[in-house]
Amino acid sequence: MIRVRIPPSPTGLLHIGTARTALYNYLFARHEKGQIVFRSEDTDKERSKKEYEDDIVHGLNLLGITWDEGPYRQSERTENYKKYLKELLKKNTAYYCFCSKERLDKMREEQTAKKFPTRYDGACSTLDPKASAARVKAGESAVIRLRVIQDQELRFKDLIRGETVFSSKEFDDFVIARRLDDCLYNFTVVVDDHDMKITHVIRGEDHISNTPKQILIYRAFGWDIPEFAHLPLILNEDRTKMSKRKNKVSLNDYLAEGYLPEAIVNFLALVGWSHPEGKEILSMDELIVAFDLSRVHHGGAIFDIKKLDWINGEYIKKAIQEDVDGFFKKYFKFFEGKIPTQNTDLIKKILKDPDFEGRFKKLSDIASELRVFFEALPAYSPSLILNEKFKVTPEIAKTVFQKAIEAVRDIDWDVGDSAKTKVLSDAMMALVPALGLKNGQVLWPIRAALSGAERSPNFATLMVYLGKEETLKRLEFALGKL
Repeated sequence: MIRVRIPPSPTGLLHIGTARTALYNYLFARHEKGQIVFRSEDTDKERSKKEYEDDIVHGLNLLGITWDEGPYRQSERTENYKKYLKELLKKNTAYYCFCSKERLDKMREEQTAKKFPTRYDGACSTLDPKASAARVKAGESAVIRLRVIQDQELRFKDLIRGETVFSSKEFDDFVIARRLDDCLYNFTVVVDDHDMKITHVIRGEDHISNTPKQILIYRAFGWDIPEFAHLPLILNEDRTKMSKRKNKVSLNDYLAEGYLPEAIVNFLALVGWSHPEGKEILSMDELIVAFDLSRVHHGGAIFDIKKLDWINGEYIKKAIQEDVDGFFKKYFKFFEGKIPTQNTDLIKKILKDPDFEGRFKKLSDIASELRVFFEALPAYSPSLILNEKFKVTPEIAKTVFQKAIEAVRDIDWDVGDSAKTKVLSDAMMALVPALGLKNGQVLWPIRAALSGAERSPNFATLMVYLGKEETLKRLEFALGKL
């Protein structure tokens, strides 16, 4: 049976790249009817924290990424690693190295000066194993190195990149443990993947350099080697590696801004993979059916924020259209404190209004767009009304506001009465020929006065949801500004 692993290091909040890797493992395993193991690689004692592990578990579950076994923790498997280290030492395929830091530094300096590759010279590789063990037992410090047999071809078929070949000549006798109870990454990963019967290792391409070292460790034990698939790294739009300096990298950042978990999953699936029919809006079930490692891209995958916005907007639009009550209930906590959630019925009416369809790319857009209906207008300059493009002069604006106020006073409507949208629209549009002006000269100042912003919904929509009293108040305020 196919078995994959999701092995995050709990040294920070759930990274968007970690989430993408976990998703690909999940999709592959579920597509192949395989199993998923969750393993917390928490051997970095200084940086690993339980709250980070909790955040990673919570974030993955929120995305709908689950597992069949775990969480296992490397910090709880020390005795197991010791057992396997002793096995290698006993077979003399690993050995104790007593070289001091000063000696190693001097050796590397000399190699660099001669323009040789910097590598361990094997000074301790010929020591008697029993004598070395006695020295360690007596309290002398020593690292443990893997004995690398030279002239080995390290060939593996990457399921994404194809045939990949390294030579063991490229590696010295590298360190696999600082001491018996402090093993390093490449060793612990191999032991865990073997013990947990992992058949496929799907991870980022930044791990390619680790693969030959891990193959050497597998061979030292005589174990079966899993299949490898190295995913393209997620890149910024300028093709630099995604980093905190240029982009948000934590899943929490995106959730806090109002990206929906199912939209994030949909987007991340497409960051380095494409659907065979070119579909771009896909549920988790649809992704599981379609996912195939052969369609994962070789090159770097661009994190296109505009595409994420579009996908998220499509999910928001669909959720509102299908069940606005359920949508508002589900995200009530997000809106709480941002808009007056006690006015639920009016908010739902606004969300369902066709003039707002497709306007919301994020939940935060809903809060910012709807604020105009519930809060006093922020201070704005008269220059917002006096639009040069539409040739709105102070005289024109004053006349428009005076006539608009007169027209509004003759119309009665309740807040949110969308049936009055056309009546209000017709009344304002009638001012255009009556005043001998162009559309923009009439409609721009009215919309700007009602919204206090460059960008806003249709002027009639604003009137409907502001109500008569507030509409008059804002038009009169704008007139007073001039």
